[in-house]
Amino acid sequence: MRVLLATEWGACERGGVASQVGLLAQWLEKRGYEVRVLCNRGCCPNGKHIRTEGLLPLDHYAALPSLSEVERVIREIKPDVVHVHHLFAPLSALAAAACSKLGVPRVLTNHSLPPVGGVKAWAKVSYVTPYRWLLKPTVATAVSAAAAQFAREFFGWRDVKVIPNAVDCSKFKPRSLEEREDWVLYVGRLVWRKGVHVLVKAAEILEERFRCRVLIAGEGYLERYLRLLSSGLRSVELVGGVGEERKVELYSRAKLLALPSLGGESFGVVLIEAFASATPVVASRVGGIPEVVDSGINGLLVDPGNPVQLAVAIGEVLSDDNLWRTLSRNARKKAVEKYSIEIIGKLYEQAYQEALELEAATERAALHNIYGGTL
Repeated sequence: MRVLLATEWGACERGGVASQVGLLAQWLEKRGYEVRVLCNRGCCPNGKHIRTEGLLPLDHYAALPSLSEVERVIREIKPDVVHVHHLFAPLSALAAAACSKLGVPRVLTNHSLPPVGGVKAWAKVSYVTPYRWLLKPTVATAVSAAAAQFAREFFGWRDVKVIPNAVDCSKFKPRSLEEREDWVLYVGRLVWRKGVHVLVKAAEILEERFRCRVLIAGEGYLERYLRLLSSGLRSVELVGGVGEERKVELYSRAKLLALPSLGGESFGVVLIEAFASATPVVASRVGGIPEVVDSGINGLLVDPGNPVQLAVAIGEVLSDDNLWRTLSRNARKKAVEKYSIEIIGKLYEQAYQEALELEAATERAALHNIYGGTL
């Protein structure tokens, strides 16, 4: 089977969607699929990533790709199935529209939640956007129940399957407590909705009792503010963006991962990367995070925007070795049993097969309507 993965961000871009596309592409190739990736940014120079030409000669995702160019690529590749990721990006929306026009089976995966506000309010806005009218899936999926509900409300889809994000459990490996450092790790973009500033405020509270280090790995517009906010703290270190090898090492050496998001978090790929590394998580009770983190079992959940709660929860894990070992063991177990790429990849295989069968049934019905009983 020939599969085309359509995404704004290719596997050579940092970020959750990009990492998922890269991981799925690798797994599909190992299974014998012929895989191509249609992308706008982060396209890897491996001959399998195809970068679309924009309407304007700008190296930015706001430079809209041409619908005719997207159609040309799809015709040229002749995929059996197109799998579209991150539906609100221009390239993804146009790829979905092109597939509808060309009659190509398409699996559309929603990775998003509204950055602010409730789902109902955003659903009203959807009627004046192109997305509700452009995005017509053969099979619809979402990475969490929260993201699935948003897709139903915003796009008007009825049947949305939940297929979680995946992790390579052979890449992210556990270490024992004795091999760990007293590090509290954050990995992700330095933007307001991720709540990194809340973690810095929690670090100030933690300094009164613990000699831990708070390592913040990532880049973003909030970096200068975070450096100013943490300037008087001995424990906080902004390490900048990190590559894959360094990220794997940080997960396995840290005592825990903190994800203090304020909202707009449909899943949190960093959660399952930490789980695969047997690293417990302290995270906010928002969006799809509670679907991943079972508080008291593989991590702890706190209210968003509350540095005191965050500090107390982090301190609880740092100070109790027995609790850490329990959370660590359960985190790794959940990663292997629920989020392994071997499990998630097979769920997408089923979605692809379903898309092929549904599209074939649609074609047969259309021919029957034209020719009646003569076929």
